[in-house]
Amino acid sequence: MRNLLKASMVIVLLSGCMAKEDQEVKQQASYFDLKGYFSTTAQQLQKRNPTVDKSVAKNELTETKKLKMENWNQELALFMEADINKPAWKDSYTKDSSATKITYISKDPDLKTQKIEIYFEKGLPVKFSIHTSVTNLLYDTEEHLEFYSDSAYLINKHQKVVLLGENNYLIKGKFQ
Repeated sequence: MRNLLKASMVIVLLSGCMAKEDQEVKQQASYFDLKGYFSTTAQQLQKRNPTVDKSVAKNELTETKKLKMENWNQELALFMEADINKPAWKDSYTKDSSATKITYISKDPDLKTQKIEIYFEKGLPVKFSIHTSVTNLLYDTEEHLEFYSDSAYLINKHQKVVLLGENNYLIKGKFQ
């Protein structure tokens, strides 16, 4: 009985500390919370379950379908992965903002997320434009991501892989 009581106390104390750490991380966010925004958007889309006119192109081949997405977190994963709110990157981006737009530009050419533009109407984000780039010995990849709140998204990717050549991908999704 005593061991159970001690274990319960430890769990309560640890969960309290974790909640406090989560709050501190949120308060320390230096930039717009892309991961949080797209996570919430994915949950809303999962509930709404819209039909999506989705077209996928690889080089010259294109396929278009009307779909119900099974997993919006997976569908919006590239947008979430572009989040720049990591403590190590606190001073890695310049910020330029106005009432209708925020722009973040990387100071370091080696960071994956190079540029983020967020457009606002009536204080709410309506469009995201994200540019990412990765260059290493095996491949070069550039992505241009666009998301229009609750209406459409676009993923344009150019990839050059050693020994495999170049490929261009274009994914467009329009919500019905």
